[in-house]
Amino acid sequence: MSYDKILISDLEIMAAATNYRGWMYRRLSPYIGQRVLEIGAGIGNFTNLLLDRDLVVATDNYPPCIEYLSTHLGDRLKAPPTLLDASGEIGSQLSAYEFDTIVCLNVLEHIEDDLRALSQMHTLLMPGGRLVLLVPAFQFLYGSVDRSLGHYRRYTRKDLLPRMRQAGFFIERSFYMNVVGMAGWFWNNRITGRSEESGKQIGVFDRYVAPLAEFTERLIPPPAGLSLIAVGRKE
Repeated sequence: MSYDKILISDLEIMAAATNYRGWMYRRLSPYIGQRVLEIGAGIGNFTNLLLDRDLVVATDNYPPCIEYLSTHLGDRLKAPPTLLDASGEIGSQLSAYEFDTIVCLNVLEHIEDDLRALSQMHTLLMPGGRLVLLVPAFQFLYGSVDRSLGHYRRYTRKDLLPRMRQAGFFIERSFYMNVVGMAGWFWNNRITGRSEESGKQIGVFDRYVAPLAEFTERLIPPPAGLSLIAVGRKE
């Protein structure tokens, strides 16, 4: 099987995690406006939840993902999917869209110079606009799957928030999500040394664990989690 097909297949496995994706959307949606740039859209798993916005520009740095987005979502988007490498120059032509929100989920950890990427995102936002950022959390969880996915790092608040401030953002909110997922990630990455995520494990987690975890974390916000969410505003 070609690498292209493997990548799309992995993203399609995650597409089936509807409970987890809905949980993520409910945590992020209060901060997402009407004119959205999505950096690292993949095959549109999260993009699908944003189609009621006035504008969504879905981008990715991998051509097969852009082709997939064009084929499956092209008629429902108000702007064409765009090839964009957030680790390079983010084209100034995107500024013409006047974005009030940038959504960047599980992307920043793939970029060696994350401060430069954050600074470019700041430039693309209109004054008052928000960066809605989700990254993997806690370096002690870094292991075999992180390496196979091309992650440079995992983050904590003390790592991420100063970088965001240095890039020009005022930190509006930051919080951890999915504390129960830390155990499974540690087992797969640090104990068994898996090289890829398990579709079966994701399915079990999504069906049985995610709804209960969301309910619990709504009542008791966790002090840690598999993911860190940060919202920065351009003043």
